[in-house]
Amino acid sequence: MSKICLTLTEDSLKKCINSVEKHGSEIQIVELRVDLLKRSEQLKINNFKIDIPTILTFRKSVDGGLYNGDEEYRIKILELGLKSGNFSYVDLEEDLIAPNLEELARVHNVKIIRSFHDFNGVPKDLADRLLRIKRSNDELPKAAVMIKSTEDLLLFYKESLKIKSIEKIVLGMGNMGFNTRVLAHKIGSFLTFTSTNGASAAPGHVTPTLLKETYSFNNIDWDTEVFGIIGNPVMHTKSPAIHNKGYKSLGLNAVYVPFEIDDPTIFIKIANLIGLKGFSVTVPFKTEIIPLMDSLTTSVKEIGACNTVVKINNKWVGDNTDYIGFITPLIKSYGTLKGKNVCVIGAGGSAKASLFALREEGANVLIVNRTLEKAKVLAKQFNMEYSGLSRDNIDIIKGYSDVIIQNTNVGMHPLEDIDPIDFYDFTGNEFLYDVIYTPKVTKFLARGVDSGCKILNGWQMLLEQGYRQFKIYTGYDYPIV
Repeated sequence: MSKICLTLTEDSLKKCINSVEKHGSEIQIVELRVDLLKRSEQLKINNFKIDIPTILTFRKSVDGGLYNGDEEYRIKILELGLKSGNFSYVDLEEDLIAPNLEELARVHNVKIIRSFHDFNGVPKDLADRLLRIKRSNDELPKAAVMIKSTEDLLLFYKESLKIKSIEKIVLGMGNMGFNTRVLAHKIGSFLTFTSTNGASAAPGHVTPTLLKETYSFNNIDWDTEVFGIIGNPVMHTKSPAIHNKGYKSLGLNAVYVPFEIDDPTIFIKIANLIGLKGFSVTVPFKTEIIPLMDSLTTSVKEIGACNTVVKINNKWVGDNTDYIGFITPLIKSYGTLKGKNVCVIGAGGSAKASLFALREEGANVLIVNRTLEKAKVLAKQFNMEYSGLSRDNIDIIKGYSDVIIQNTNVGMHPLEDIDPIDFYDFTGNEFLYDVIYTPKVTKFLARGVDSGCKILNGWQMLLEQGYRQFKIYTGYDYPIV
């Protein structure tokens, strides 16, 4: 199985050892990045000795490191490390010609990692190049390539899977490549790299704690079922923590991974290639994904948005759990909505699931939006009233104020200082629901609290839609403790 490697990013050997001690139970290999050490510390690397197998790396800036000096000094330091007998591996770049280093490695039983880095994308011959760079059969080839698009990601997986049974290290850098780090075992990568908090050694590094605790990395094997979430951006999502916690609690051999993409059509090819069992869909792809499905549930057809995709009988089925996630906590907190007058702020794509759910519950709904035409379109679709979002329409809004729902991104970073309905004076009788969960209390909700209103944020909504997805994906109820 793939191993977790901690890349040491500190500037002194003592600090590096402290990091190893802190993460020792989470890692199987360590990489000492000599180029990140102070020069005085570089001259002492022969004294660096720990109980965990260690890779000796002195990375040039052209390959993503910090070293810009002459090769003679770099080779001298690498020789010093190899002669110490304290290293199990040494990383030597594809273009480095240093027979003395290779001989020292053999003499001291140090395995050579022969590496190349490409920050421009994924080479079309990635698999062949990985095999070509080996100068002897016992070398371990390594490729670190930047994933800049969904097309890059598809090529990466195609090439990596061609040689998945060959011992190698292969990884995709950047946010779009993060999934390749989690799924290292699925592509036959010997290890995956991590860094400590606040000191990432390469684009896409996360902490070993996150890999072990959130993704159960050490338990991923050939039989692990893979689920995920697509979006852009998506790395901020809390969904992996929710789903993976459920898998772990029930003892399921499954993992849920974020895929930051720019093309859902190409992603479907990736999903088929790596055997995804299902995936969640977040902005901006909830509409774009619909034509790519083999079949759709009634909720998707009526809402016009899909947030859940599952493979059934080798066919992709589009579903929607957003409306369940939205309405369940509202009913639990407020009670029945039948006959209640509800104002929904916002007429974007995310509002559709909310409006569908409110209609099904029998609420009287007013849609308010700054762009009146958008509100009009949704009002026609769901047979509701609509109005502009401005002080001029305050009287009609007051008529639909039993529950006021904030269904836009206003209140999230970088709009956290804005209240979309700041012209409305709360009486304290309104129930306020903001679908945002970060921050926990938006300016809209905070003003309501000051006026005596009861409030609800979007955290429970996120959980509820995730719980329903979990059931669709696994067949099991989410193990709520």
